[in-house]
Amino acid sequence: MPASPEQTPLLIVSASGRALAQSALKSGRKVVVLDLFNDMDLRALATASRCVAGRNGKFDARQLLAAAQMLCPPGRCGGLVYGSGFEGRPALLAHLARGRTLLGNSPDTIALLKDPARFFALLDEFNIAHPETRLDPPADVALWLVKRRGGAGGTHVKPARPRHRAGRHRYFQKLQSGRSLSVLFAADGREASVIGCNEQWTAGNGQLAPYRYGGAVSGILLPEHVVARVATMLNHLVAATGLIGLNGLDFILDAAEEPQVLEINPRPTATLDLYDANFADGLFAVHVRACGGELPQVPGLAPARAHAIVYATDAMRVPDDMQWPAWCTDIPENGSFIAGGAPLCSVHAEADTSVQARDLTMDRLRLIGSSFWRKAA
Repeated sequence: MPASPEQTPLLIVSASGRALAQSALKSGRKVVVLDLFNDMDLRALATASRCVAGRNGKFDARQLLAAAQMLCPPGRCGGLVYGSGFEGRPALLAHLARGRTLLGNSPDTIALLKDPARFFALLDEFNIAHPETRLDPPADVALWLVKRRGGAGGTHVKPARPRHRAGRHRYFQKLQSGRSLSVLFAADGREASVIGCNEQWTAGNGQLAPYRYGGAVSGILLPEHVVARVATMLNHLVAATGLIGLNGLDFILDAAEEPQVLEINPRPTATLDLYDANFADGLFAVHVRACGGELPQVPGLAPARAHAIVYATDAMRVPDDMQWPAWCTDIPENGSFIAGGAPLCSVHAEADTSVQARDLTMDRLRLIGSSFWRKAA
């Protein structure tokens, strides 16, 4: 007798798969997870999991496809849900999706939204403001950024230098001042439903990765006209691109309170962590239902939540007797080696206001950094 859909595991593939797996568990679904870390708490959530990281910190395509075939082959896969890691590799996603039901945006949609020439032209079509963006370098690179097409997590964003030339995988964007914000939203191919607005911050690493993602806090309240503007933008973009499932919009709110759009991430984002507790069966279930055309009823008031990624400042080894606080996730195995600059773990906090939640998260980030780690010999 064939397994029922509820018994057949879903395949999750993401740079970090823990949040999606944790949410899927709330809806009673079994999952197989492939990601770049295979952390201890992920292993406890998944039916099976593997690390499929290459030496460059991205998916190793051969490892990924082989692990997917072994642990969740097309004939025994209840569906494929992906997170970050495919922004610059839609062809790899297309290969992975062969024979599996793709619960998310198509590789063609990713290619469209991550192509700066097509994406920013689409924004212009709907009179959506964005920082000046170009494929060739400006004559004066001061106050310009250089970005990698299909990049994610901010590690690819750097100040533009005179040495930077035009390239197939590179584009230039004028530095925009203002508040760095994002919106997590669900889409059904026709319109969008906003889950929540977040403020983001970086965890810069000098000249190597000054705009690397550091964390975010929920509970951000925006003026009514900004909320209405963002909703209108999202509905235009969803209708034009057919976006489905959970997605993220990143933008800068400038001094005139105009949203300056930076990008759309056409997949569940890291801020899923900040809202999952608001939904009885989790945001994973919301994502799956939205892919089928059903938008969620978004709960009203909820606590503010924040998370931050703790990065190793130097190479270190996790103590063998490490006792992890309950507010840590993405936990590496005790005794494992962590390279300098690599993620150590994530820390979380919940409070009545976004300011309180962020402050508590920063306190916990510092506590982990100063008290729980020692340099590797």
